[in-house]
Amino acid sequence: MSQIKTVFIVRHGHATFSAPTDYSRTLKGKGIQAIERTTQFIRSQCLTHQLTPKLCISSAATRTLETAQIIAKGIDGLAIEAHQELYATSASAWLTKVENSSCDCLILVGHNPTFSQMVNYFCGHNIQMKPSECALIELEIKADGIIYPATLIDYHHYE
Repeated sequence: MSQIKTVFIVRHGHATFSAPTDYSRTLKGKGIQAIERTTQFIRSQCLTHQLTPKLCISSAATRTLETAQIIAKGIDGLAIEAHQELYATSASAWLTKVENSSCDCLILVGHNPTFSQMVNYFCGHNIQMKPSECALIELEIKADGIIYPATLIDYHHYE
C-alpha cells in the first residue's frame, strides 16, 4: 500500500551575517517580507489544491524557526516541530521525518544545500533554491520507499 504526501519545502528567509554563530543568525527585514509573500503562495496553493497542512517541521536554527513562525501565523492550525538535528543534516533525515509523520500535507523549513539537493533528487529538476523560495511536491511513499521521480507541482521564486 502506498501513501501520498504533499510537501511544501521552504528555504528560510534572508538572514543577517552578524551573529555569534551561524546557528543563531536572525532574519533580516527583507527576509521577513519575502517569507510573508511565500506564505501567501502557500495559502493560494492550499486553496487551489485543497490542501490543509497541519505540521511544519523546521530546523531549530534561529532563522528557520523565525521563518516557520511567520508561516504558521498565516496558516490556520499549523503546528511547528523544531529539531536541532535538522540544522546541518542530509536529505535522508528530512525524509525520515516526512515518512514518520501522520500528516499527509506538511511544510518543511530548512537550509541549503540540503533543500536544493532534496528537490532535485526527488523531482529530477535542477533547482538552486534561494532564500524564501518554496517547492510544492507530491511524494508517493510505498513500504519500501519513495517512488521516483516525485511530482513538482509548483515553485515559488524569490521576487
